Amino acid sequence: MKGKLSYRSPSERIGNALLYAVLTLLGVLMLYPFWNVFVLALNEPLDTLRGGVYLWPRKFTLDNLRQILQMRNLLTAFINSILRTVIGSTVSVFCIMMFSYCLSRRDFVMRGLLQRMVVISMYISGGLIPYYFVIRNLGLLNNFLVYIIPFMLNAFYVLVARSFIDQLPSSLRESAQIDGANDLMILIRIIIPLSLPIVATLVLFTAVDQWNSWYDTYIYTKGTDLTTLQYELVKVLSKSTASIKNYEDVQSRLLSGGTVTSTPQSIRMAITVVATLPILCVYPFMQRYFIQGLTLGGVKG
Repeated sequence: MKGKLSYRSPSERIGNALLYAVLTLLGVLMLYPFWNVFVLALNEPLDTLRGGVYLWPRKFTLDNLRQILQMRNLLTAFINSILRTVIGSTVSVFCIMMFSYCLSRRDFVMRGLLQRMVVISMYISGGLIPYYFVIRNLGLLNNFLVYIIPFMLNAFYVLVARSFIDQLPSSLRESAQIDGANDLMILIRIIIPLSLPIVATLVLFTAVDQWNSWYDTYIYTKGTDLTTLQYELVKVLSKSTASIKNYEDVQSRLLSGGTVTSTPQSIRMAITVVATLPILCVYPFMQRYFIQGLTLGGVKG
């Protein structure tokens, strides 16, 4: 019986083999660009300009990463990035869950109006200049809170979280209310524990948003006290010598008495590695909740 159940016809085996081959090819095509970035970041910059570096470093070196790690204000920028990511993500996820819980309550009087306002905000923006005036009038210029308050709510994340909470049995909330629990207790002790998949999804999304953000540092802060890692990396990238584009440029510069220790390509690859590694280290631990949260949260809108 077991042999009959496990038997597969030749056509099924061929189909499965083709499917695995296609999926393997797609996986390689998607992973190779990331691998190539790591290879070029670990290869000697002048040797990289010669081309032909594909699967592994031809001349292994850590000079590219050392040059990035030795830049000024790196420690302050790294601490600020960590703080804004941890604090900003925590505050944002909690505010999103509170607002989504309110929108999921069918007895909430402003439910329909607020839902329309959330949807409209996804399509209509006031623009950068009015937004800057709002930030200035709130006293958030050169203030660490400029990294926290504007990120407290995101319309798309609110809709995804609300869709997930809508699927939870309303009897749980009603039972808690009968036992004397208020809305905050219901949210913290019932809704959030039952919504761990969507909470993990929101944590990942908001953390990536906070970690990758640099434009707000450029617009709303001055000096080095509030600088972030991404902003410092952008400055390094913008200052890299764009005149060195190929191996002939290197030779001409060396013949003219100049020195070449790095290239724009090597700096760019090293920056990509430094900016990507923290997220890559966190994502595998949240992948299961991430997929489950998006799947369940997208069932209905």
